[in-house]
Amino acid sequence: MSSITFKKGVLASTIAMVLAGGATPFAIAAEEAADQKTEVIEVRGIRGSLKENINAKRFADSVVDIITAEDIGKFPDKNVAETLSRITGVAVSREFGEGEKISIRGAGPKYNRTLLNGQTVGTADWFILDEANRSFNYTMLPSVIVKGLEVHKSPTASLEEGSLGGTVILQTRRPLDMDANTVSLSAEAQYSDQSGETDPQLAGMYSWKNEDENFGFMVSAVQQDRTLERQGLEILAWDEGDDGYSIPRNIGAPRFLQDRERSTYFATLQYAPTDDLVMTFNALSSKMDVDNQNANLLNFPTANRAEAIANATNVVNGAILATSDDDGRAAYNFINRVSSTETKQFHLDVDYTTDSYTLNFEIGTTKAEGGTLRETSWEYNAMTAGYDYDLTGTPTVDFGVEPSDGENFTAGWIWGGSKPGTDEEDFVQLDLTLPVDFGVFTEIKTGIKSRSAERTQGRHAYSWHASQDVDPNSDWNGTMWTIFENCPTLADCGLDALGAVNVDVAAGGNITSQLAHNRAVMEEMAFGPGSAYAIHDNLGEIWAVEEDILSLYVQGDFSGDGFRGNVGVRYVSTEQTSSGYNYSQDSSGLKTLNGNWLNPSELEWVSQENDYSEFLPSFNIALDIAEDQIFRIGAARVMSRQNWQDISGNESMGSLSTTQKNTGTRGNPQLRPTIANQFDMSYEWYYSDASMFAATYFVKDINTLRTSSVDIQDRYYEQEQAWVPVEFTQPGNGYGGLIDGLEFSIQHDFGGYGITANYTYTNTSTDEERDPAKVGSGLIEGTSQDMLNLSAYYENDTFGARIMYNYRSEWYKGQHFNGDELYNDDFGQWDASANWNYNENVTFTLEAVNLSDEEIVEYNIDKVRVMSIYANGRRFVAGVRVNF
Repeated sequence: MSSITFKKGVLASTIAMVLAGGATPFAIAAEEAADQKTEVIEVRGIRGSLKENINAKRFADSVVDIITAEDIGKFPDKNVAETLSRITGVAVSREFGEGEKISIRGAGPKYNRTLLNGQTVGTADWFILDEANRSFNYTMLPSVIVKGLEVHKSPTASLEEGSLGGTVILQTRRPLDMDANTVSLSAEAQYSDQSGETDPQLAGMYSWKNEDENFGFMVSAVQQDRTLERQGLEILAWDEGDDGYSIPRNIGAPRFLQDRERSTYFATLQYAPTDDLVMTFNALSSKMDVDNQNANLLNFPTANRAEAIANATNVVNGAILATSDDDGRAAYNFINRVSSTETKQFHLDVDYTTDSYTLNFEIGTTKAEGGTLRETSWEYNAMTAGYDYDLTGTPTVDFGVEPSDGENFTAGWIWGGSKPGTDEEDFVQLDLTLPVDFGVFTEIKTGIKSRSAERTQGRHAYSWHASQDVDPNSDWNGTMWTIFENCPTLADCGLDALGAVNVDVAAGGNITSQLAHNRAVMEEMAFGPGSAYAIHDNLGEIWAVEEDILSLYVQGDFSGDGFRGNVGVRYVSTEQTSSGYNYSQDSSGLKTLNGNWLNPSELEWVSQENDYSEFLPSFNIALDIAEDQIFRIGAARVMSRQNWQDISGNESMGSLSTTQKNTGTRGNPQLRPTIANQFDMSYEWYYSDASMFAATYFVKDINTLRTSSVDIQDRYYEQEQAWVPVEFTQPGNGYGGLIDGLEFSIQHDFGGYGITANYTYTNTSTDEERDPAKVGSGLIEGTSQDMLNLSAYYENDTFGARIMYNYRSEWYKGQHFNGDELYNDDFGQWDASANWNYNENVTFTLEAVNLSDEEIVEYNIDKVRVMSIYANGRRFVAGVRVNF
């Protein structure tokens, strides 16, 4: 429990320091208004946190939403993204059952920024199918280390640029703001009903400061394990032909398994040698080991297109939803991956305050590295198969062979590779605040910041099928043929030793009755003693992008009788250099590293430059139209730089075929940033100390939305020793567009129990004409038309509980790895949490995630063209927290 004192006039003049990462407005106001008559707010439990949230929002100069944790570990969610999803206008993706990336006000993950204490945190994606983007992966940051979250929807000149939807600032705790010898410990057990496993989650924090309260440190550590299992139904592509039909290329029932081990360490050191000077040093280290495996039993309807069309029994909008083929092909695809991701940040923050000015100096660095460090894929083909599928209602797929009998599947192929990446940035900034008495202006702020960043991607391909006959000078002899000679079926070599397994997803047929994936045996044969394989650089997917950014701003804060706000302009200069390989096509785009098998006759590392500058003006004003009512107006020009992958020299392709359409993607180093002129207008009514109502209208007039073009070029298919055409989709500088919408939120406390609810309506349109044959045309990524959050709580001195519902309607997710447009169907999830305060120091907790066991459904353009149905299951967490 803590006592918090605030005074409106004081807060109005100090909120800017809060948004820059300084002390909370309540602490500052309490100190400056000690001898004045003020209102005292008792902050405790759920109601206390809600009070603090709405008061921080109330006295901000711009449109901002804030969530605070009134004690360590008391966020209702296990990672920050899930907490953010409770905020009006914020949506979260949950591809693997845990919040990963966010969208704000209709702008997808790549159009938003997340900053830790006001600075960038590097991100390296662990999943091999993820593209290198600018969005932060929130699975790297457990909520226990965070004190508060700020979502800035209307920018100010002093706020770092780069967001189209909004900027999220995560604030951590500081030892000089806490009592000496503060200790927080928690131990939890998390049960996942999909995997049937229970995993430990441990966290601890210790904060100390000396008697003079001018030197202190805080250290925290979090260890979270999770046994993840995702089961589903996948269609890897819908192939359209000149015959007017679209046919699913591969239908499979995948079973994805992953062991997540996340370790996060955070430390803060503070020293205040004088009353004017405070130095703060933050250090973050977070690592997640995420080895994973995927087993998928696939059929191939487009292998015999004419047969699939002839036998079709259900066709909707040209999509073959039900058909059969007595001679159809089936195969198992087993994938094993060694993956990890690690991020570090070191940040020095120096504040010097006098009566005449305030100076802030910050310098630091961040680096992330990781990715898929090793992958192998094994294919075993059904000796005789045939299939019958029906994708209407609950999909069913049946094979003419028993899938759980390994003797029915014979050796096919082995391939693999790796995809590591890095993301790093060095930054330095200097900000100056001058108190002034010039008309309505009370402060002038100015500053300069320099950022130097680099994002890289490596890519290797492994070949087990080559032999010394191909290259007598090599020191390896590919072992694929030896493996398949010794293990001709899945019933040999212990490949079926783990028995049968049922894929528990909303689908029927014998496709769900599968042979368990024996990863250990496959890994031993592929990488154990006596194994040999060629290692190649996959030249088209190796790239680096360097980015140097210089920004300057000037901002004036003003206030008067019944109003306050700010006006300013930010200037930003960006210099980008994209580098990659230029190579001849005579080696399948590969260069063998441990031999002379494949070596392009022409190979050169080349770079392209792209420079641009922008002026970004902003204006915000808050008008006190009554003692408890505020009307806000905000206007600004904002920008968002394009994804790293999109501005790289990347060229990637899916699995090639001589009988099916081949697709790929390319980057474009000459992409311009996305620019928008935005306007916000909001009404806020604070009708009691823990209750409020707000309504907001927002509009973003966007130019240079990303468009795409298709270029067809031949590429060499080494497995079949044939040249095949590939349709490459490349992003380009496109047309303008418009995002506008309405936000409504209400928070009402009845005394001991209460509700919060918010709803966001978003409308989008683009100047580009919608053409389904042109990927992404007329679309804006990440936008759900409807988003809804509901929460109800009850608490007394001993017990507290919440139940929460989060919903978003369907949205366009961007380009699938096969080149198709990908959409996510509407998704709603129920969560709940409860706590029992045993005494002042000990609290027992219980949480439930995805209570209704909702599934994630993805589709291609038309909802009948299902791409995937994923079941992540429910999770239950029980634990104890000790604070003293």
